[in-house]
Amino acid sequence: MKKYLLILVFSIISLHIAAQEQKPFNVEISNDEYKIYIKMNLYDKNIIAPDNEALGKLDGFWGSMQSTSKWFITSSRIINKKTAEIEVINDYGSEDFTAVIKLNDDGTYNYQKKNGSTLKFAVNGKWQKIPNSLIFSRSQH
Repeated sequence: MKKYLLILVFSIISLHIAAQEQKPFNVEISNDEYKIYIKMNLYDKNIIAPDNEALGKLDGFWGSMQSTSKWFITSSRIINKKTAEIEVINDYGSEDFTAVIKLNDDGTYNYQKKNGSTLKFAVNGKWQKIPNSLIFSRSQH
């Protein structure tokens, strides 16, 4: 009986892991060097940005652990199982850019800006400009 229970538990765990891997763009990822993160759900497009609830449900948003400003993913297109294109606008509506987010084989994510404005956050009275290409990891919280 214990053997069957153990098999059942492992089966459920493996199904849960497989389900998560099938939706790599429903995730929170971060970059520790720049202290920024992306929270996104490009499938259900149901992310509510904190302190920006009036915007309603979004594809996701970018945030900084050092700033209160946000950049919002206003539209997205999943190209294949590991690649998505996103359109992002800042919280003033004055700057925007298009980028590609790709899931790498090692579980990290690669961000590559295609065109548009420079992603930046106000940190300690200065603009922290984010590079056009960056690696993100799954957030631990």
